[in-house]
Amino acid sequence: MDDKNLIKGIKNKDEKYLIEFINLYGPILKGVIVKTIGNRRNILDEILNDALLGIWDNINSYDPTRSSFKNWCAGVAKYKAIDAIRKEAKHDCLDLDDVSGFIYDKNLENYDESEKILEILSKKDREIFKKLFIEGYSYDDLEKITKIPKDRLYNKVSRAKKTLRSKL
Repeated sequence: MDDKNLIKGIKNKDEKYLIEFINLYGPILKGVIVKTIGNRRNILDEILNDALLGIWDNINSYDPTRSSFKNWCAGVAKYKAIDAIRKEAKHDCLDLDDVSGFIYDKNLENYDESEKILEILSKKDREIFKKLFIEGYSYDDLEKITKIPKDRLYNKVSRAKKTLRSKL
């Protein structure tokens, strides 16, 4: 099947053409995604599904005068992979199990040790870290409380986690 018929079938939302598209272009999309995400194989299927859905939903934005259909599809897959990496990095959390003895409970004997660990951070970062990971506030709540934009909060928490990891 040639690309023109495939594109026409996808534009008409004919699932038969989607299956044919997956058979023809699936390996190409998967290759582009794997090359982009590296060793993050746990998110491969999700990105591939997002790319297929993105192509299915946005087929009308394909312009044959700008690129070949194969290159356009590869570009969609690549940008979906980049978005997934950004999303994963944004929500990368410190696994408290990785930090031995890190329990923040004033009723337990490890309270002093927890306080010492958090003293590594600046006072402001320590308060943000406590509110987020210990008291259970969301980033939206913290944005309102601290008057710091959410994107800056993500950066501050990310730097705080890196500091904790490097010092511990």
